[in-house]
Amino acid sequence: MHRALRWLRNLVITLAVLLLLFVVAVYARSEQILRRPYDEPIVTLPVPTDSASIAEGGRLALVHGCRGCHTNTLTGEVLVDDPLLARLVAPNLTASVRHYSDPELVGIIRRGVRPNGRSVWAMASEMYAPLSDADLGRILAYIHSLPEAPGPGPMLQLGPLGRFGVAVGQFTAAAALVRETDSLSAAGVFPGPGEANAEGAYLVRTSCTECHGLTLTGGDSVPDLRIAAGYTLEQFAHFFKTGEALGGRELKTMSRMARGRFSHLTDSEVAAIHGYLVARAAAQDQPAP
Repeated sequence: MHRALRWLRNLVITLAVLLLLFVVAVYARSEQILRRPYDEPIVTLPVPTDSASIAEGGRLALVHGCRGCHTNTLTGEVLVDDPLLARLVAPNLTASVRHYSDPELVGIIRRGVRPNGRSVWAMASEMYAPLSDADLGRILAYIHSLPEAPGPGPMLQLGPLGRFGVAVGQFTAAAALVRETDSLSAAGVFPGPGEANAEGAYLVRTSCTECHGLTLTGGDSVPDLRIAAGYTLEQFAHFFKTGEALGGRELKTMSRMARGRFSHLTDSEVAAIHGYLVARAAAQDQPAP
């Protein structure tokens, strides 16, 4: 009996020590990742002040999803509030635009890197990395035009599950994802300026990759965007502006995206997106030589 109790006691102590070591290892690894410095050059781009550019910046802020996380007034909100996972805040951009310089904002938005060199998290910087200077300048012009209003500041507090997800790579820093999209660009995976379907590829990369992934192949319940080849342009335009798929199917997430964001695309932009996705599907469906 005493031997059994000693064995049980030793087992409990061993398990407690192993658990403590595991917790310390997860914390240390997650801190290492969170504190990793990223070296990014300072980029200055022109920020216009004319009313037409500001208005276009407002449209682009809708299309590219700024208002999806930061609210329609761009005053921010709490995105996640789970003690086990994280407390994550999309900050008040009407305050951020006054706190950071424009080059610092460019680094945060397009490269996912704060002025202190650390990455932001849960921001789609990989989607904004290909944004042109002209488009990003107009978006910044629009945000500058808004009066400062009350709203939360940036915050990321990780719970135990959040730290574990960071430690094992389930959650990836925005700056690391930006480097992945840089690699895809360098490898010629997407058409560049002057090439066929470049406009459509640009719009897809800066509007769709947050859900469909950097290679547009989807995953889980999110489809590969080759599915667009099954739509005529007329059907695609209806789907892209309403979220109503073929057969009258209502797709909940896409409906929200379509009506809140993609309905603000011009007809020519929708046609460019469709043209690129159809061409992409045709190229990827060709048999290997």
